[in-house]
Amino acid sequence: MSEDPKTCQLIVRQRPAAHPELDILLQELHSDFGLDTYTARQRLIGPGLALFGKGLAGKTAKIAALLQRYGFACWLIEPQKPAFAPDLLRSLEIQKDSVIFSCQKGPVRLERGASVVGVLADLSGGLADKHVKRLLAQNAYRGSNALEVLSREEMIRSTLQGQAVFDFYLLDEQDQVRQAVQVMPGRFSVDGLGSRASVSSTQNLQALIDLVEEYAGSFRMYCDFGLSQLPGCDVKKASDSPSAALENLASLSRYGWLVTQLHGDGRPARDQATGGAGLVAASVMTAAVAGSVQPELVTSSSLTDLSDGAPGLAEVAREISAAAGDGDGTPAVQDAIGSQVERRDLPAPPERPLVKPHWGKSLIMIGAAVAGFLVAAGGGNGDLVRLISRYGMAAGFAPALAAVPLLWGGLHFLQLKRRVENTPTSKVRSVAMGLVEVHGRAQRLYALVAPMTHSACAWYRLRKYRKDNKSNWKLVKEINSNHVPFQLDDGTGRVTVDPQGAAVKAKVQQSGYPGQSPLTFTAFGSGYGEDEKWIEDVIYEGTSLYVLGYARPEREQRLSLRDRATAKLRQLKLDPQAMRRYDTNNDGQIDETEWQEARNDAEQVAMSEHLAENRSHRRQEEHIVIGKGPQRGLPFIITETVSESDLVRKYGLFSLGLLMTGLGSLLLGLYKFLQYLNLIQ
Repeated sequence: MSEDPKTCQLIVRQRPAAHPELDILLQELHSDFGLDTYTARQRLIGPGLALFGKGLAGKTAKIAALLQRYGFACWLIEPQKPAFAPDLLRSLEIQKDSVIFSCQKGPVRLERGASVVGVLADLSGGLADKHVKRLLAQNAYRGSNALEVLSREEMIRSTLQGQAVFDFYLLDEQDQVRQAVQVMPGRFSVDGLGSRASVSSTQNLQALIDLVEEYAGSFRMYCDFGLSQLPGCDVKKASDSPSAALENLASLSRYGWLVTQLHGDGRPARDQATGGAGLVAASVMTAAVAGSVQPELVTSSSLTDLSDGAPGLAEVAREISAAAGDGDGTPAVQDAIGSQVERRDLPAPPERPLVKPHWGKSLIMIGAAVAGFLVAAGGGNGDLVRLISRYGMAAGFAPALAAVPLLWGGLHFLQLKRRVENTPTSKVRSVAMGLVEVHGRAQRLYALVAPMTHSACAWYRLRKYRKDNKSNWKLVKEINSNHVPFQLDDGTGRVTVDPQGAAVKAKVQQSGYPGQSPLTFTAFGSGYGEDEKWIEDVIYEGTSLYVLGYARPEREQRLSLRDRATAKLRQLKLDPQAMRRYDTNNDGQIDETEWQEARNDAEQVAMSEHLAENRSHRRQEEHIVIGKGPQRGLPFIITETVSESDLVRKYGLFSLGLLMTGLGSLLLGLYKFLQYLNLIQ
């Protein structure tokens, strides 16, 4: 039943989050065993069990000892194929010292005190979907450093609401599987449950699980099937394959036989004796999506060790279609420390400021409207408009006027290109005041969520378009998050970026139309029609950005020394117990002398706080904001780009195109003008 006796698999119970000691562990794994730190990290962080590696027993045992020293539960097992599939339950009989389960192939007796391993699974894959949705929601509102995996109760509830199946394995004295039973809700007679039975198939399944646990002496329950990353134990959706039910049953059998080999809590005896001190040191972590394992430990054969299906699965595959059923899924080893981790949500984004009327733009628009009205009114059926248009083109005025913005735009981008080339890249730790250029990764300061896709982001812009009478898309409204600052981290420090007034270029752009179910449109209210669409530009957290802007000290609303002292005295008046400390003569009243003493103390405390704030503000990079410059003409750019040279090349090509087009338009206007004056033929 086993492979080469010198070869074993290392199964690890993933931790829900990263902690400060994890980096030290990864460095030891890399230096001592040559493991890649990235892939090892991906195998150690997640919601369930994972195959960390496969190799010779001596090497894997040393790796297991190192993982256990840092608080990870892990087991060394010999790969084993299922000898048989669990037998499908039809009815049961409860006796004083045992429960007799009548199955398809014969009776199975569960005696009191027997060792049992149970697996509660959702064959539809709904548990994994719920886990992913939970991580996305938590990442949106908490940030990537405050994620939590599904709790045991949540996994049980989710599983019972899907296509629930309960398999339990009876072990002999050598902890080997001797019999196994498979229970599907609604597919067995509940008469044997007696008073435990109900009209709900889900509740009957829960009652049977409780019954097995009651009679078992040692009972281990696993509910993370579909979340764990074990060889051959993946879950497929019905839409992915016509044989998904049969394949998922085979995966469940492989998973069940594998977890029966995970004896104990996966930690050395010394950790159990000391109450798991190593576990305490490694308990502060966050959930992440797992990746691949270092090839040196895991070979391609390890992914097919348990791939063969167990006999008898075809007989019960057809039962899945009618099975319905709520979820938990952590094994018997529960993390008592995880509940002590402090979870702090990101603050809500600041309110969108009221848009003040721009009188300059308003006057231009009013003037244009009046001019248009006068031209239309005085032209008589558009004769004046046609006259101006014809003579404007004939005299070359129209091409000459068009050349002005083209040449201006070309010169603008040429100047911008030179600014980018001539501004040296600064490290956040040593950034100076004035025009600066920094590279780093975007980090959210607030729980900012894109309104269309509901994805966590550092910046977004959402534009609403509507078709006009000629079926052309016309921009009718735009909102963005320019009022929400974010941070830029380059490894040496973090600096705040205020995107108000910046030219922002995001690479990620998504379109949506009314009626698309995956998208939720809440930014512009509920009124929309079929001739509308949305375009959303997003900069996700962690995106590499290039920022060219003006660095200035952060403007903070700090209380003056006098205001601080006044606030301290106001708090003192609201605290009768503190006021009694200044009643030195115990007459129940605070006279002028006693109040002066209280005022002196408040001033001393205010002075200490003021000096402490001044000292803390010496960390310059934490109190600098990069934003729009005070002078007109200073560039402010936020863009996703491969490199600075790529950005320079794009600006150069764009300015060259505008200058060439503008020059051509100017020459055309000059040629038309000379031709109009009959100076040339």
